[in-house]
Amino acid sequence: MHDTNLTMARRLAQHACGMRWDDLPENVQAESLRAMLNWTACAVGGARTPSMEAALGGVLAMGSGGDTPILGRPERTGMADAALLTCLSSSAQTFDDTHLATITHPTGPVAAAALSAAHALSTAGKPVIGTDFLAALAMGIEFECRVSKAIAAGGSHIGWFMTGLSGGIGAAVAAGRLLKLSEDQMTWAISLAAAQAGGLRATHGSMAIAFVPGAAARNGLVSAYLAMANFNSSDILIDGRNGLLEVVSSPQQAPLITQDLGADYEMLRNAYKPYPCGIVIHPAIDACLELASDPALNVDDIEKVELRVHPDAMRLCWRKLPDNELDAQVSLYHWVGAALVHKKAGLDEGTLACIMDQRVRKLQEKMSVNTSDELADNQAVVVVQLKDGRTLQATVDNAIGSITNPMTNEQLVEKFQGLCAPILGSDRMDQLLNFCLDMSSTKDVAGIYHVGTV
Repeated sequence: MHDTNLTMARRLAQHACGMRWDDLPENVQAESLRAMLNWTACAVGGARTPSMEAALGGVLAMGSGGDTPILGRPERTGMADAALLTCLSSSAQTFDDTHLATITHPTGPVAAAALSAAHALSTAGKPVIGTDFLAALAMGIEFECRVSKAIAAGGSHIGWFMTGLSGGIGAAVAAGRLLKLSEDQMTWAISLAAAQAGGLRATHGSMAIAFVPGAAARNGLVSAYLAMANFNSSDILIDGRNGLLEVVSSPQQAPLITQDLGADYEMLRNAYKPYPCGIVIHPAIDACLELASDPALNVDDIEKVELRVHPDAMRLCWRKLPDNELDAQVSLYHWVGAALVHKKAGLDEGTLACIMDQRVRKLQEKMSVNTSDELADNQAVVVVQLKDGRTLQATVDNAIGSITNPMTNEQLVEKFQGLCAPILGSDRMDQLLNFCLDMSSTKDVAGIYHVGTV
């Protein structure tokens, strides 16, 4: 039982320092491995994107020396920069996981920070075993989601990039566990991370959409290392006067952060994406793929497309007729058109060639979108009216990848293979896949770099 007179940072620190791998329920243990598998695929898959090339160029131009590897790359940098870059890579293709209730992307900052710390510890002769790493990952994800839940419940503006607000806290917790911080030090690490919270959704449609999670990873790692050196902080940074909740949301929602902590796990409500775009678009994509499989549908015969979607689909992915790949990642209109025309919704459908495909663009001009608060975030309705007067409709109630219809382990493996093989080659990809699947038994998590870099 937690002392409710303690600050939130202190209460989280107590839980973070006290929880062990064996204390976690089996489904949480399994989910931590699934989260790591999905994140690794995204990090390797995004390693050669223009966003990653530009970010790496900027970091190296600052003369950032170091020996920390970056998944999917041959270069090495300082550990804080490696955390930033590896998380940025995992976000670059908009394929990263999402906590649907808050639209935070929890694993990126947490895993990237923890992996940098694990490499440093291994180099120092203190290798991190798999279960310790996965326990740290689970705690970091859980705390990021819980802080996000309190922020969202307080009515925060949709323009706040949730991963930037809470991701550093999760990253600090995960790295802090690996560094074996004391309760005081963990409290300071959490507080220092909260002090750096930030990020705006106006970054969407640009390379900066991946920078915000990356900065959270770096900030959380730095917070943990500063705290380890006894750099202290006020511990009211989350729920106190002028703290995170008061500034961006409402401190009255703070109890949500620790409600049923250790008994109910928010990380079990995390979702993995089958499509490389904003997750709020996915129900509409499912509906369009269902329609596209109907032999009665010829896209050239479409007169009108009517969409009914959850409000978040338009709040976050309102862009129409995007003219570049980053804008298209967050365009409901583009992905509906691409799915109907190409009968697929993969990485190829996010390329410039597909974006400029005149069939896809013409369909966007024929779309009308209505939002409905009655729809859940895993639901959508798409109605196609044909030129001859016929109407085709698809209704999705359980989008693939949602909480009610999660991606299976087999689907995650297939996603992993599709993202990693083009970067690593088939043999190296298989080695990395096996390492991730067997992570709970590894004696040194930093071994992931032996098979995950080029």
